[in-house]
Amino acid sequence: MRFAVMGAGDIGGRYGGRLAASGLDVTFVARGDRLRQLQKEGLHVPGNPHLQGVDLNEINVTDDPASVGPVDAIIFAVKSYQLEPAAEQMRPMVGPETMIIPLQNGITSPGRIGEIVGREHVLGYATWIPNAIGELDGPVSPRVQKLHAVLKEAGWGVEAVDDIWLPLWLKMGSYAAFGPFIVSRLSLGEAAASPEILALYRAASEEVAAVGRAAGVAFPEGFAEEAVTTLKRFGEQTPATKQSMTKDLEAGRALELEDLIGTVVHKADEHGVAAPTVRMCYELLKPHEHGSAG
Repeated sequence: MRFAVMGAGDIGGRYGGRLAASGLDVTFVARGDRLRQLQKEGLHVPGNPHLQGVDLNEINVTDDPASVGPVDAIIFAVKSYQLEPAAEQMRPMVGPETMIIPLQNGITSPGRIGEIVGREHVLGYATWIPNAIGELDGPVSPRVQKLHAVLKEAGWGVEAVDDIWLPLWLKMGSYAAFGPFIVSRLSLGEAAASPEILALYRAASEEVAAVGRAAGVAFPEGFAEEAVTTLKRFGEQTPATKQSMTKDLEAGRALELEDLIGTVVHKADEHGVAAPTVRMCYELLKPHEHGSAG
């Protein structure tokens, strides 16, 4: 299979790099300084306790999607606020049978990409534990089975699922619940050590589960308590780790606020569910949504 990767940053590099390292035909699409860096240095993404790193001295990389032509699958890993321009740019790589794998967190990306290149090309992918892949409408299909086998062979930890929306919601809900320690700019270790932040995190987790259930998603019972237990474990294992939005906030970069927290607030309004903790964090972060970095 031929693959292309839109968005050769940490996530796109990590996932696309595993495919390239396994010997598959992979072309990365990048621009500007990132393009020049990849051409000169290759692709190097450090590992961490949860994700395997990548070290490739040479990769196929271009700034011209038209030169790549139609591929079998596209790893779509740009930030959510860059989605529409990037989806337009990848049109030359989308053939009749091309599958698109969106790696954005949240539940809006598949639909937004589908509006530009056709919903029939888009699969659902949740970077959950384990990662999950599936059709947007219906059970696991032959094409998902084929792609899943290739991804597994390349070292991706991923499962093919009949209902991709559950893991997509679980991941988004978890991120929305991170709001208290994103706003306070705490690391996982600092958040886990604070009784006040833990209480806010538990409340936010309960709220997102209630919103999800009102939207028809089967959030498991005990979701909030499991979330707190997981935070404590990660706080011990990787105490200095901060969420990507926290890093963006501290650096003055634009935030993926609407897709990761705002969607839960808007769904709460739509279904008449109270979500005061999540809403508070959303409103506190809203002035920083577009960043301040020059």
